[in-house]
Amino acid sequence: MYFEDVREWQGTAEALTKELKRQIKHLELSIESPALRTIRSWRAKQLLSQPKGQEFGFRQVLEGLATALLLKKGWTLAAIAQVLPSFGEDTLERQIIAEAQGHDPTWLPTTATSLPLPTGHRPVRDLAEDAVVLLAQGILRQYDRVLPGREIVRQEDSTLPPELYQAMCKLGRLYIEEGLSDRAACVHTVLDNARYSLGGNRWQLGVFNQSDFRFSSVTLIDPDLRVPTSDCAEIANLSGAFGEDNVIEHRLYTQLCEATERLGGRRQHKAYTALRQLFGRYSLIGERQLLDYLVENDLTPLQRMIVENFFNLVPDIWLVDGLAHRCAHCGTLMRSHPNKKLFSQGRCPIRQCIGHNSPKVSEKLDPKDILRIAEPRILTYWTGPAIDELAIFDTARQNKLNAELYPESDLCDVAINERAIGIDAKSYTSPVTLALRLNRSIGGLIHYRRRILAVSDRLIEDNPSYISTLISTLDKKGDTASLEIMSVSSVIDFLKKMPYANQT
Repeated sequence: MYFEDVREWQGTAEALTKELKRQIKHLELSIESPALRTIRSWRAKQLLSQPKGQEFGFRQVLEGLATALLLKKGWTLAAIAQVLPSFGEDTLERQIIAEAQGHDPTWLPTTATSLPLPTGHRPVRDLAEDAVVLLAQGILRQYDRVLPGREIVRQEDSTLPPELYQAMCKLGRLYIEEGLSDRAACVHTVLDNARYSLGGNRWQLGVFNQSDFRFSSVTLIDPDLRVPTSDCAEIANLSGAFGEDNVIEHRLYTQLCEATERLGGRRQHKAYTALRQLFGRYSLIGERQLLDYLVENDLTPLQRMIVENFFNLVPDIWLVDGLAHRCAHCGTLMRSHPNKKLFSQGRCPIRQCIGHNSPKVSEKLDPKDILRIAEPRILTYWTGPAIDELAIFDTARQNKLNAELYPESDLCDVAINERAIGIDAKSYTSPVTLALRLNRSIGGLIHYRRRILAVSDRLIEDNPSYISTLISTLDKKGDTASLEIMSVSSVIDFLKKMPYANQT
């Protein structure tokens, strides 16, 4: 049994440090043991509820383990200090054991809800926005649970994320108040609807179509790849309840940085750029070609991690007539589609490509050669956006500019003349969610004298007011005021003219 030998434990800060190290090893938790100095800091910040004038006890052992686990998840010390007192020792114990068994508990107190239900006078629009934020958070949490392949989505499952449950309750109320039957009672229906824009016919909620509802154009789950979208991750962070480590794209970035950091120094940044290029240019790749790429770019120390974490073998179900069809526009794997008349050669799953290019196959590959396809999250967050990023970079290099791709492990997408110009290409379907992210931080662009934000031409084609909406939502003061907003094609034209200008 867990913790049976320490229920009556008592000791000093130094003894607690040793006991936590022993428990972390015993439970096989993938966290670092806190040092004595850290324990004293946690006590000073009231993370450890040591009674004044008394030694530490079993409760503080649990609090120390919980604090270390939550810090790894991206929680701040202030957030942890607010949550821990609400847990009894038995609940803390269950949460820690669940972590040790790989069950990923939510760490939400049973008496807490993310957002309160509205009172009668609260506007319907506010209720709708709360529902969307909770839904985005619930989708991320549910995705985390099913990703390892050990769990599935169950309507009656007690482990259904509380954010998802609260979102369904609020959506149900919206349907009822609009005189409709509750179409949010089934979690499977809600998740399926999330593959379509909130303002579309699938949801059939009038409030989602109102002109002042800022999430109307948002799609929370990628319709083809079935993973949360960038918009979903941004909306999930609006309430501040989620740390950045819970955002899928940030987790991928962290994982990649942790891997390349092992190579050290300048080699680290070169490795990061080489891997991002790999995902952008060669998301569908033969095993031999992949190994050659890793050798050429001095990435062989990371070979196992790359192959196991970022690529999958091409499954037979995605073949067309027994062959793997490569998209002529973005180079990824096309997939068989029920509409054989329209997609006889398959359909590209990349959002930035599909719908803007007619399906076209560049080559048909024999799967006997051992083909690998980038993992769905890679395709969503890096392969798709790389279409514009690589177009900008390739144009700069063709015009003999001093251009660098993903400099210093992604300060920006493309840097020109070192720190003179930084360019970030963005493909958020909603200009509002993009603005909300930029209002929090413009990221690595802060390090460049001239800061250019490039918006996908495909998005502007679909929404001609995209840039004007983005600009109107950005803060008029601070770092966002220094951004130059252009379409990707305008940025490319600008770079083509640079050799004849001042190049600044």
